[in-house]
Amino acid sequence: MSGYPSFPITLYLDEIISELKASEKHCMILSAETAAGKSTVLPLALLDEFSLNSNSQNKSKADKILMTEPRRIAVLAVASRLAELRSEEIGKTVGYKIHLENKISSNTKLEVVTEAVLVRMLQSDPFLEGYKVVVIDEFHERSVNTDMALAFLKETLEVRDDLYVIIMSATMDMEKLQNYLGGNVAVKKVPGSSYPVDVIYEPSLSVEDAIVKELNAKTENDIKNILVFLPGISDIRKCEANLEGRIPDDTELLILHSSISIEEQKKVLRPSSENKNRVILSSAIAETSLTVPGITSVIDCGLARVNRINTATGMTNLFTETETEFSAQQRKGRAGRVQKGRCIRLWNSIEPRVKNMSPEILRTDLSTFVLECADRGITNITRMDFLDNPKEASVRQASELLYNMGFLKPDGNITPKGKAALTLALEPRLSGIALTCGLKKFPEVKNLLLKYSQYGQSSKEIQNRFLFDVEKRLSKCDDFSEEIPSSLYVLAGFPDRLAIRISEPGAEKSEYQFSSGRKGGLKNEVNNAPKWIVASDVMAGTSSAVIFEYEIIEEKEIQKYLEKHSETKTVCNFENGKVQKSENVCFGQIVLSSKKLTAEKDDLVNAWINECKTKGFGCLPCDERIQKFLVRVKFYKANFKGEDISDFEQALSSSPEKWLPSFMSGVTKLTPEILYNALYWYLDGSCVDEKVPEVLILPNKTKAKVKYEVISSEEGIIVKPVIEIIIQRIFGCFETPQICGKRVLLRLLSPASRPLQITEDLENFWTTTWPEICKEMKGRYPKHNWDYRQICEEKQ
Repeated sequence: MSGYPSFPITLYLDEIISELKASEKHCMILSAETAAGKSTVLPLALLDEFSLNSNSQNKSKADKILMTEPRRIAVLAVASRLAELRSEEIGKTVGYKIHLENKISSNTKLEVVTEAVLVRMLQSDPFLEGYKVVVIDEFHERSVNTDMALAFLKETLEVRDDLYVIIMSATMDMEKLQNYLGGNVAVKKVPGSSYPVDVIYEPSLSVEDAIVKELNAKTENDIKNILVFLPGISDIRKCEANLEGRIPDDTELLILHSSISIEEQKKVLRPSSENKNRVILSSAIAETSLTVPGITSVIDCGLARVNRINTATGMTNLFTETETEFSAQQRKGRAGRVQKGRCIRLWNSIEPRVKNMSPEILRTDLSTFVLECADRGITNITRMDFLDNPKEASVRQASELLYNMGFLKPDGNITPKGKAALTLALEPRLSGIALTCGLKKFPEVKNLLLKYSQYGQSSKEIQNRFLFDVEKRLSKCDDFSEEIPSSLYVLAGFPDRLAIRISEPGAEKSEYQFSSGRKGGLKNEVNNAPKWIVASDVMAGTSSAVIFEYEIIEEKEIQKYLEKHSETKTVCNFENGKVQKSENVCFGQIVLSSKKLTAEKDDLVNAWINECKTKGFGCLPCDERIQKFLVRVKFYKANFKGEDISDFEQALSSSPEKWLPSFMSGVTKLTPEILYNALYWYLDGSCVDEKVPEVLILPNKTKAKVKYEVISSEEGIIVKPVIEIIIQRIFGCFETPQICGKRVLLRLLSPASRPLQITEDLENFWTTTWPEICKEMKGRYPKHNWDYRQICEEKQ
């Protein structure tokens, strides 16, 4: 193809389009290296091939191109560049749609949107009528919306034989993605074109010192364009303040963050028209998916802000963590897009880093995800096919929250209120607040919505547009408002964060119990801590949560609310080793009143179920046999089933009613034997025994015991099969034993059972390491036969 800007991908355009069309699945996985031009040139070629030059007399025929970017600013940058290359204004042939802004007209044929917008489009029109090609760009970022969009698109491809899909990124697990899509998809790799980047490590410098030093450094570039990576907006603002008076007045200091105005974002993405130095303080937003023009140097602080959910508590927190190896490489590459560059890393070169970030679906709150699935009719998430299946505990916690907010029915189906929540384009918590206050009282919650939204630190312009958009959308919803005091509106979004003080008034430390059952204390103690609060900002902690911010709830106001929203539960637990039964009126796990009942014989199992759910799996009478079995189950699930095992015990403790009752019928005591039998049945112990044996017969007919050890690695918690064996007993084995496709770790011992060598590569061991060990063994044990090949032949 000719007539397109010259990028590495330009030479491959004909191949890409022909292979996409020839693909049985009408689907292509495209790996294009940094600066290959995949986001710039390919969309234009697709536009010409499938839309503008299509010979269609049928006006209803699908002919539009839809392309996603992971962030709003990337959508803006890509759409602007594509329109510029066509010498057109945004909104004509090329347009974009993001939250709070829509630049798409009736003439638009190429639409650039966020993945969240694509999910909503697929919900309202599962067939994507009118669209010919869907391109998912920067797939490696793997947001929850990315995974949802891919799963929904996979279903759409099953029913539409005229739709094409391209999934592209600079780097991704192509084999895993190919297997997920069914195997019959086109796979293409395109090289990039980047310039060399010198990497300098400066662990002793602050960010501000590094900026000043780089501005004064003698380099090949007379004009410096420095891109500085910082974790979040508070770090950016702090750095901005600290640079005052330290950099020349003619140096242009800019900020790149999702909270700044659209005009400010556009200014950063445009080349500077003035011949002066530029310093751009940015979050990870500039890491991929958009190009900041003319960057000569990158300063990387080495940190990133990451959302993580604690599955034991259901609380999500934003953590500042060491960035991954992948992120560090991406950040470095920003300096080598158009010329040779420099990357100053503010950490030690030998500092270890995790290779990749886990997909967002495995580490963050899933309330929006569960609500979207329910809107699609998916009430059992396990029946839906996702590239990475979410954790059961995270799905359950999200479902409970949505049920308490009135968005889901007990069976998991979406309610009218839940459907309305999805139309507001807000997080479910904020939708709950907005719908509960209603349109008439909307002015009363404006500050509340801003405070807990992503626009809390945005410019006034963006905040006003956000509030106007919510009010406009709310006006189109049915009325779900409730007559409650305005101080309780926050409860509509945070019902799980209602907490009552359980420490005595005036105590040195104020302790609270949440409706979720979790306990926590105030980060900053106050005199006469309030009795009732809604804790909006909470750190889960290990044993007790830390409350950073909260709203005070008046007791007289909360009592009426609790009367309406509480429920009666029959609860069995243990007190001094005896079963106690009571009828409790509760709001979540907060007991408002309790009446004792007479315990019956069958209440023993209910008491154990309650203990397990509230105290965790560790409260059950486990012995060594059970512990060994559970470790083998973890290995089986991780390596044969491909499941995530990080919350394995949490999943067991959350559902004991599924596996314990049948094995406790008529018994008066829960013993390790009963517990083992229940778990063996529930966890498919016969399959575990078959696939994950405790004894392995080696090729030389020797029987070897296998131990399964839990190891913490950079990949997380893994289980490793291990064989400890005297070296002579493994003579004749020339390949490393495997279980479920995983190599066994061999701890080779001397005849006196002393450690000799640890290896996972037996093949290499015999040719490289063994000759030296053999010499030593012959000296220590001269009467032994150390010819491992001869012994092998004798055994055979």
